[in-house]
Amino acid sequence: MDVPSKLTISEEQYVHYVECINSLNQAWFILQELRKAKSKSAIHAAAFRFALVEYAKPYNSSYGIHKSRKKREAYKLSPPNLLPEDMALHQQILDLRDQVLAHSDLTLKEAVLYLGSYGGRLNFGIASSSIAQFPDIEAVIRLIERTLDVMYAERTRLEEALAASPKTK
Repeated sequence: MDVPSKLTISEEQYVHYVECINSLNQAWFILQELRKAKSKSAIHAAAFRFALVEYAKPYNSSYGIHKSRKKREAYKLSPPNLLPEDMALHQQILDLRDQVLAHSDLTLKEAVLYLGSYGGRLNFGIASSSIAQFPDIEAVIRLIERTLDVMYAERTRLEEALAASPKTK
């Protein structure tokens, strides 16, 4: 079997799609382990946050040979075709990733800065009224499973199309 030096656009699209499936599976595996945990610790919280980032990865920009920052094009998985409540959870996870987990969006924190003097020293205090709401593990697992069911069928279709292409014959 020849190893191509450069992927065709169809091959690159397939690789991206498989990577999206891998990210969702990674999130699913982490959540399965967390589901079994008897107690919640800092490690549990970190793993849960990482699982949410893994879930969100396919829905954020990914670059390759054919789609690059230079070309201002990116691969990005379309939102899954789901029920409205699943879409709300999907969006909640993406918002958490973008505003809390991967970045620190100050608008969510609704912070207020207090300034005062005590004992001749200037003191600063920050109050925040907003705490990020994290989704239920079971709901995220169900969302991933429903999404992957659809993606596995599409992966098979993509594989059949690649197998039928002139390059692979």
